[in-house]
Amino acid sequence: MFIRHAMAVGIFTVMAAFAPQSVLAAGDDFSAKAEKFIVTLADDAITKLTDKSITVEEQERRFSGIIHDYIAFKSIARWVLGGRYWRAASEDQRERYLSLFEQLMISTYAHRFQKYSGETLEIAGVRNIDAAQVLVQTTLQRPNADKPLRVDWRVRGTEDKLKIIDIMVEGLSMAQTQRSEFSSVLRDNGGDIDALLTTLEERLESARAERMASTEEATKKP
Repeated sequence: MFIRHAMAVGIFTVMAAFAPQSVLAAGDDFSAKAEKFIVTLADDAITKLTDKSITVEEQERRFSGIIHDYIAFKSIARWVLGGRYWRAASEDQRERYLSLFEQLMISTYAHRFQKYSGETLEIAGVRNIDAAQVLVQTTLQRPNADKPLRVDWRVRGTEDKLKIIDIMVEGLSMAQTQRSEFSSVLRDNGGDIDALLTTLEERLESARAERMASTEEATKKP
């Protein structure tokens, strides 16, 4: 499903420690901008990622661009890892982690946009959270589905830009889910960051193999 896969990309919560120093005042103007931002994201993703004529490499390049244009990627990645582990990591470990985090998201989800089949995103409401954040509530209308999928987008705003800091599918935070998975790996390995990096490398290899298999299957279809 189009937005379900889109959300699992990034789609994570950022702690208040990463709040911008200057923010827009929450209100009608901010809410309207956040609503338009999410609509633009959906339109951009459909336009750029569902073109079946582009190569896998081009699709992944476009997907990476969307991640960085719309999502607070680095702050999210840091929060998912956990503050104490980020502070304990060396510069090399941090760079490897950020690279693997992004590559894994791209390899896992970019090609799935080829399965887009006419899903539409509808705005259900916009709720102010605080002076810097709003929750854009949407529903994903899916062909042949019994009911629409509820998707909430947490958007943070500064004076010159908006970024998504969390996506919740049917109330489930994608960020918290990812953080729990990483915490489990770290806990099982005594807090060894290299062990987590090895796990991410293994997942990346598996995701790339799945992507290749999916691409080959798609090329065989008439």
